[in-house]
Amino acid sequence: MPVDTEQLRSRLREFDFTGAMVEVLGWNFHNANPLLVDIDGQDYVLNAVAEKSGQVVYSCQSKEDNQMPPYPVRQKIERQVAKTTFEHLIIFHDVNRTTQYWQWVRRKAGKTAAWREQVYRPNQTEEPLIQKLQQIAFDLEEEDGLNISIVTGRVEGAFDVDRVTKRFYDRFKSEHDALLSFIEGIDSVVDREWYASLMLNRLMFVYFIQKKGFLVLIVLHFNIGILIPCFFAIDCAFSYPASACLTIPIPGSVVRTCTSLASLSSVPSATTTIPAWIARFAWSVPC
Repeated sequence: MPVDTEQLRSRLREFDFTGAMVEVLGWNFHNANPLLVDIDGQDYVLNAVAEKSGQVVYSCQSKEDNQMPPYPVRQKIERQVAKTTFEHLIIFHDVNRTTQYWQWVRRKAGKTAAWREQVYRPNQTEEPLIQKLQQIAFDLEEEDGLNISIVTGRVEGAFDVDRVTKRFYDRFKSEHDALLSFIEGIDSVVDREWYASLMLNRLMFVYFIQKKGFLVLIVLHFNIGILIPCFFAIDCAFSYPASACLTIPIPGSVVRTCTSLASLSSVPSATTTIPAWIARFAWSVPC
């Protein structure tokens, strides 16, 4: 299901969880009574946000005189919720609306439970959470065939990421923040973040198809004078020394090319740069 990511970002920044889940991601309203959980003498209230085929999303807001419950307490809260609703997501957030923890727990027979949490803060990039939530969006055409197994499978696929994936997101954020500093001509912070994410995603896609050897086989019958130099430049970039390179965006973008972003010493990153002489050749063709 295509997701309106700008609407989703807006809902998340407003801490409008019901709006995000129901109006953007296609879940259903859930009118269940709030759950009251007692942990070490402290009461926590969990409000139903949405549900889909038996999978329930709860929100748990910290009290005005308390900070966000620490990780061990969040685990205890989740265990109590599981006694009432086995398949669930919990969104922990503070009363000042600065932080969200989207918590999901993997439980497999014979294995230790694994808590997965995605942290969200409005003043940071939303990409990791946005990408997870896009995977649990549903449209009307899917309704007839949905059941608890399908929904929980989608939620598991979105939130059950390992530590390698976490390192990827950490690196993605680092490169994303670095790229933001080179973007000019876009006044909106949201639009700049979106543009940086789009560029990194495109570069990663090009890298992976280049690794498979597909780029060198591409022959296009239209705009050949424009596209072949561009593909040639991109193809050469991944084996050329980074020290002689400039960071090059796609034609028509507004990213400065006066310097390069750092790349890993052993593995080409999504921001591997393009040699300056190839860049002059490739982008000198009118687009």
